[in-house]
Amino acid sequence: MPGQLQRCGSDDSADSGGQKMKNICRYFRIAGPTAGLISSALLGSVCVHAQGSPSVTLYFSGTYNATTCSLVSSPDMTVTLPRLSTQSLPRAGVADGSKVFTITIQCPTGETGARVYFESGSSTDPNTGNLDLQNAGGTTSAKNVQVMLANADGSRIKVGDRSTMKVIPITSTDPTPVDFIASYYATGRATAGTVSTFVTYVVEMP
Repeated sequence: MPGQLQRCGSDDSADSGGQKMKNICRYFRIAGPTAGLISSALLGSVCVHAQGSPSVTLYFSGTYNATTCSLVSSPDMTVTLPRLSTQSLPRAGVADGSKVFTITIQCPTGETGARVYFESGSSTDPNTGNLDLQNAGGTTSAKNVQVMLANADGSRIKVGDRSTMKVIPITSTDPTPVDFIASYYATGRATAGTVSTFVTYVVEMP
């Protein structure tokens, strides 16, 4: 598992008018593959015969790559989102408090593109494609808040939906930084507290 998440304090801060504002504190962890390597699955040639007549044969084929893209950055990292007032998340559908994070990959000669694929898991909301909070049931946890991911151009990522994740052009064997954006996302009027969640990813060669 990645390093321990820091604990966020419960202090309030004052706005320009001297009013107290509750703060949402914020940690978001992403976990990469243990070895930092991935290759396409070897499917080979398989025949599947349907029952009954007429007989139907389905053929499957795939490619196995001996060399793969690797991670230059640490496979596991913690992304710290900015401190945010609950006034910034007043209702469902509002996103705020963005933070850019970078995953750096390096691919062998001949590869022209790669995709960082964020896998659906226990932290994924299947309806929104966002990340639910790990500590959602805790007394110190923020309420009505998820973490939303986006590509560098701002287009929204739905975790587990490959079509929302960009294929990154690979133009050399030099390390290629791939930027993403993490933001708070309100599912209702947010309440103050801590935010902690995670997502896993792999590097694919489409």
